Amino acid sequence: MSTDVHFEIYAKKNRKAGWYLFQALPSRSEALAIAKAQLVAMPKGSVRVTKESYDDTQNTFLTVTIYEEGEERHIRKTRADNKMEPPCLTPDDLYAVHARRTLGRALAPWLRQNRVCALELLHRSDLAEKLSAAGHDRQHAVQKVAIAQAGALECSVQHIVRRLTELADAATDQLRRAKQKNRTLDFNKRGFAKTLAALEKYKEPGFALSTALAARMSDLENWGDKISFLASCVSDAIVECAKDNTGLVVLDAFLADITALPHALNSCAGGEENGDRLDRITDILCGKPPESSSKSARLLAIAISSGKLPETQSALVTRLFRELRGPRRLYPDRFQDEVALNRSLANRLVKLPEALAPPDQLNEAFIIRSSRLLESNSIERLLSTKKTPGEQILTLISFEQSMVGEQNKQKLAAFLHATIAAHKTERWFCKGGGNTFQRLSVSAQAQKRVLAGNFCEEDKHSLSTSLDRLCHEAIKQSKAFEQIDGQNIAPIQKAICYLKLPDQGLLTNGQCAHEASRRAMKLLRTCGAREAMSNDQSGNFKELSDLLQRAKTRAA
Repeated sequence: MSTDVHFEIYAKKNRKAGWYLFQALPSRSEALAIAKAQLVAMPKGSVRVTKESYDDTQNTFLTVTIYEEGEERHIRKTRADNKMEPPCLTPDDLYAVHARRTLGRALAPWLRQNRVCALELLHRSDLAEKLSAAGHDRQHAVQKVAIAQAGALECSVQHIVRRLTELADAATDQLRRAKQKNRTLDFNKRGFAKTLAALEKYKEPGFALSTALAARMSDLENWGDKISFLASCVSDAIVECAKDNTGLVVLDAFLADITALPHALNSCAGGEENGDRLDRITDILCGKPPESSSKSARLLAIAISSGKLPETQSALVTRLFRELRGPRRLYPDRFQDEVALNRSLANRLVKLPEALAPPDQLNEAFIIRSSRLLESNSIERLLSTKKTPGEQILTLISFEQSMVGEQNKQKLAAFLHATIAAHKTERWFCKGGGNTFQRLSVSAQAQKRVLAGNFCEEDKHSLSTSLDRLCHEAIKQSKAFEQIDGQNIAPIQKAICYLKLPDQGLLTNGQCAHEASRRAMKLLRTCGAREAMSNDQSGNFKELSDLLQRAKTRAA
């Protein structure tokens, strides 16, 4: 038995939909996390994770289900007499963008080990022969692709394995013959422009130019050098533009293939954390050279700013969407920085053309990204950094504007309810340190921000009521109103003090404001207050009238 093991995630959107291979990964924990996240995104769907172990004695994979959840179990139908052919039948089919992406995923370990992309493999006979000699690596890739295609075509895996093996042999032979028949081109030492000029005598200029670039890139040691070389050639391709834009098309294809490889793009973008990398990748996508970045990142951003590299932009957008939908946090230990980055990414991505970044996909991606921030352990870690329950409540409310999706806002409201209802919160508001009305003002401020936010109406009402109830209980236990009653001032001045409390944001609207108004009106009905108002001895009649009018407006 071989030690080669990978994990495949199958998904089904609903009962009427068909099963499809969502992703294949080497990590068990990552596969399970992605499967569970996918199930959250598809409430009516189903997911299944299988462990695939390659048996080199029988030349096949052994499948074991390790996770299955959803409304319907995974059932793969296979007909023994079904001889459906795979999508790629000839070596030329392998040069299509979707085929290259499949090659990049299936041969990812081998490509990474040899520091090449799929297009380099398809245009260098020495690489094709090297892969053919490493039979185990090629066979493993064939097996992975065959299992996925056999499930989609409902035919036997052995049939697809045989066809893909024949296709790989034919592609290697075609590359060998192309070199013998002088269909390939050597890169001109004088530069890309001279190389473009030499394409006139070739019947397949795109293939000839690709072989020249692949051969030239064999001398470059790392991904940054390759990206810098290709990006620097874009300006020459624009100046020496042919009728069919051969130079730009070929450069775009190579850059797209390289940037589609996660490790290659990470090497170009740099950054210690996932959030730093996504920030720089977004800048590159928008054609803005990232600050404090590598030379390759700056040159790639300048090349993309020309608007002539649609495939490369598409590859970058695909990477961004995959990361935004993925389970990994952008800044695991920096909650507020991640919220700020989410907002920054959204502001930049919405400015892209809709064809490149569709609004519905952007909205879906940021809904999923917002849900990552609202995981229980993340919220608990965030609240543990705040000194008082009042700070915790205001911090949670401040993130509402950064949350996308109604479900996420409801989940945030649930955390707020739990924090407001906590015993330590009530204890702090009632008996915490400092001035009583300063603590009460926190509840008033929180209520105001909740009502001005975008919570659903039901959550707005319940949160506002909870904050008002909390404030009223704190007033009762701290005897805040009794402190005003005990002051040695005129009744009319006490009434003004009561009316100013909600007006200055020291009390919540509702039960607390009503109680303050009731006490003020009781004082104003006393003989001393009536006499002062009739004579206007205090000089505060106009102020009192304005306060009473605002109190009446709040009550309405």
